[in-house]
Amino acid sequence: MSSTLTELRRQTSKVLGPVIHGGKTVELTEHGQPVARIVPARKIDYAGALKALMAIGPVNLPSRK
Repeated sequence: MSSTLTELRRQTSKVLGPVIHGGKTVELTEHGQPVARIVPARKIDYAGALKALMAIGPVNLPSRK
């Protein structure tokens, strides 16, 4: 999907909707030229990250308050 910077400024929710709800990428243009892409943030796999750290060596987790 493509959108202009003006559309982003005027209709932010509409432009970001496909990113937030559909996981799609939006390319922003200015004067017909691409200037930026808005992509969905990756979800962090905390369990997988912890396993990878533990495979490297001992892991000391901070105590929870």
